[in-house]
Amino acid sequence: MGVPKFYRWISERYPCLSQVLKEHQIPEFDNLYLDMNGIIHQCSHPNDDDVHFRISEDKIFADIFHYLEVLFRIIKPRKVFFMAVDGVAPRAKMNQQRGRRFRSAKEAEDKIKKALEKGETLPTEARFDSNCITPGTEFMARLHEHLKYFVNMKISTDKSWQGVTVYLSGHETPGEGEHKIMEFIRSEKAKPHHDPNTRHCLYGLDADLIMLGLTSHEAHFALLREEVRFGGKKSQRACAPEETTFHLLHLSLMREYIDYEFSPVKDKISFEYNIERIIDDWILMGFLVGNDFIPHLPHLHINHDALPLLYRTYMAILPELGGYINENGHLNLKRFEKYLTRLSDFDREHFSEVFVDLKWFESKVGNKYLNEAAGIAAEEARKIKQKKQQAQENSICLAALEKNEGEVTPKTVVEDEPEDDDLFETEFRQYKRTYYMTKMGVEVVSDDFLADQAECYVQAIQWILHYYYHGVQSWSWYYPYHYAPYLSDIRNIGELKMKFELGKPFMPFEQLLAVLPAASKDLLPKCYQHLMISQDSPIIEYYPPDFKTDLNGKQQEWEAVVLIPFIDEKRLLLAMESCNKCLKEEEKRRNTHSACLMYWYAKDVEFQYLSPWPEKFPAIERCHTRFYLEEPHGTQKLYMGNAVPPTKVAYVGDKEQSSWFKDIQGISEHYQRRKGIIIHETSIVVYAQLLTGNRYQLKQNGEVYLEKQWSKQVLPFVYQTVVKDIKAFDSHFSNIRTLDDLFPPGSTAFMLGSPYYGCMGEVQDSRDVITEGRIRVVFNIPCEPQLDPLIQNQHKYSVKYNPAYVLASRLGVSGYLVSRFTGSIFIGRGSKKNPHGEQKANVGLNLKFNKKNEEVPGYTKKVGNEWTYSSAVEQLLAEYLERVPELFSYIAKNSQEDIFYEDDIWPGEDENGAEKVQEIVAWLKAHPVSALSRASCDLQILDAAIVEKIEEEIEKCKVCSLNHRIIE
Repeated sequence: MGVPKFYRWISERYPCLSQVLKEHQIPEFDNLYLDMNGIIHQCSHPNDDDVHFRISEDKIFADIFHYLEVLFRIIKPRKVFFMAVDGVAPRAKMNQQRGRRFRSAKEAEDKIKKALEKGETLPTEARFDSNCITPGTEFMARLHEHLKYFVNMKISTDKSWQGVTVYLSGHETPGEGEHKIMEFIRSEKAKPHHDPNTRHCLYGLDADLIMLGLTSHEAHFALLREEVRFGGKKSQRACAPEETTFHLLHLSLMREYIDYEFSPVKDKISFEYNIERIIDDWILMGFLVGNDFIPHLPHLHINHDALPLLYRTYMAILPELGGYINENGHLNLKRFEKYLTRLSDFDREHFSEVFVDLKWFESKVGNKYLNEAAGIAAEEARKIKQKKQQAQENSICLAALEKNEGEVTPKTVVEDEPEDDDLFETEFRQYKRTYYMTKMGVEVVSDDFLADQAECYVQAIQWILHYYYHGVQSWSWYYPYHYAPYLSDIRNIGELKMKFELGKPFMPFEQLLAVLPAASKDLLPKCYQHLMISQDSPIIEYYPPDFKTDLNGKQQEWEAVVLIPFIDEKRLLLAMESCNKCLKEEEKRRNTHSACLMYWYAKDVEFQYLSPWPEKFPAIERCHTRFYLEEPHGTQKLYMGNAVPPTKVAYVGDKEQSSWFKDIQGISEHYQRRKGIIIHETSIVVYAQLLTGNRYQLKQNGEVYLEKQWSKQVLPFVYQTVVKDIKAFDSHFSNIRTLDDLFPPGSTAFMLGSPYYGCMGEVQDSRDVITEGRIRVVFNIPCEPQLDPLIQNQHKYSVKYNPAYVLASRLGVSGYLVSRFTGSIFIGRGSKKNPHGEQKANVGLNLKFNKKNEEVPGYTKKVGNEWTYSSAVEQLLAEYLERVPELFSYIAKNSQEDIFYEDDIWPGEDENGAEKVQEIVAWLKAHPVSALSRASCDLQILDAAIVEKIEEEIEKCKVCSLNHRIIE
């Protein structure tokens, strides 16, 4: 589930939360959990904006395998490795999935259309449809088989995987990936021998993983995710995990931040202050800004300071509640109602700002009510007010008659309520009524309608809480509106009785038909496809070819509400019923649910595991599974007992004192500005060297031990920020005891010495020499290309560039024309005096780009501020000049113009300027120059002829056979 902008907000609010992951500074974890869908999407379509991007399926699978290997190698889990792929989701999630898939299909179609309009040539191969990453598709079935193969292969061949229990919860297991992970954690916690100090690490991209992790109330829980940069142009994530910066977010620190955030209420409440219950209520407040299951409340946006408002209101009302709102995933409705009542003041405060603008606008247009709905509401309010006033006047008159006294009544017997307040409340009701009528399409905003809105919203909050704390409460429930009610309309909920029917999850094909657009119909079995495209289909209205979106107060298009109809479950299943009998056997197997798979290493079991794709991935000849081998526990300590690091006391002179204060000032500013922490007065500074890694050293008895490697740079750290007594243990090295463990026969090794630096080799049987502290390795020594002669003579193959005046003299034109035609030249329709529209054609050669500081290698080169040109440009201009000499002549005479017009260039009655321009554009598009690639002027790029010579040398080396050298 996603909570837009939530991760950015907490990163800025709590700046120390995220730790950049650096090798040799990674905490130890027992369990690693992966929310797999983020990895699958990243490896299959990393850049949706590139319509030319194509990728083969075997490349997708190989990239996913590599990503999993890297994440496992980074975290090195000691006990459990859990991979969870999204299965069939609850019905409440499908509305969001449906909208997202409809939008992605439409965006892809629009991008392709724009590219074709620009004249771009798209690859003939089919584009990867990201909608296939949905349970039940052929792609997901193949991926599942390859993931099973990958797990078997790693357990059988990689020692670091052999002490870990591996779980694979695939697309056939119902439930969202992250919630299947939490279900596993809850089931482990329920076991009698569960270790409360288990250290969890959860990888995923959704911001709500913070909330999910906190619901576990585990003491040691961290989140792993790629670095996210905020602000500026949207950047694509690097596909290769080695190029990715990972961040570790410690939920234990998040708990402390929440405790500090709400600490002001400690002395104000009459009941016990419990940080666990505060965290539960914090999670509840996070749901009010919108998520994948319910829309956000009107005008309550994170980037408009919604969260601080929620927190301030909570701290103000908590002393009056007598307890907490979220009771372990169950709403205390009476307390929740009081909180919402106090929070609803926001509705009026927001409208008061709008109200001022409305009154100003009304004064300008002379219209008291800006819309019909507002007018109706105001008229009703006016009648009610008149009746109340009449009743009050009648009662006063009657009282005066009964007194039967000749007292004179004052002229103003009844004082009206302040006119402005009445007008404000009337306008406020009109404003909300307009929202419901325009957004939800209702004709009458009755009390029953508002009561239903309130009940549905509170029911949604309860469903989400139960989903997060205990699992799915109902597979069939969903929020039936695109928009949420106003806070001030969520009333009288204290006595609500909410009931949910558990139901059962959709089958994979049922979900596919429920969430996919017609554009992705090929992902379904053929027997269902007509239901999405045939006009005779009983559910055709669920697949609109075009639809509207509504930003509804948001800023980004991807945040907009997708206005498509909700699926009626009964109608959907009824329409599918007659088609089910046409399913093939393979399709029937795909349309099933299955349990989570669990793997162990078994040394005494050996069998062949066949590859699901023999042409791309080899079979596993010796596969071992079934038996779990637990790793021994251990700790590493630098100093034991009373032992301390070596210290030195010295006199501090003026120079040293100045350096001291400078260091302290720099550290203090860094903590305060970058991390939001005030470190106060500093009396001790620790100067230390950071651990950069470990290096194996060999003892005389043949045993191997790790020697720590330290950075050469000495850095200052203030004493009060140093955390002491940390026990560190790296499970990866716990099994390495001897040289044979470090270099087992058959393993791969690389030479780091001369003369064969970087060569790969295979470790051989070294039993006869290992006692001497040596191993035997056969290295493959490749034939190296001889590039020295080419380097010395590269000037012979380099492209020669000349200034514009040299080309101009050879072509018989001015230097201005050479400069102009090698750039951009725009020709408009019609004439300068009578232009026909805004459309313009670019007939320039586009060989240089000043604004972007780009050139075309082999054609143009920028030297300082001057452009130079190759002989290829000369030939191209000569050909252009021969084709349309009149264009060159006209531009030479009218050099002061920025835009030229076709009727001015070809003014004759028998000349068709539009056709001439089309001919030029067609010639340029067909010419090879249109496909040339650009490069930054700041880059030094080898010319194509030199690259060809290098390739020739490399090809010669490929013919040479590899030399094998045995080195001990």
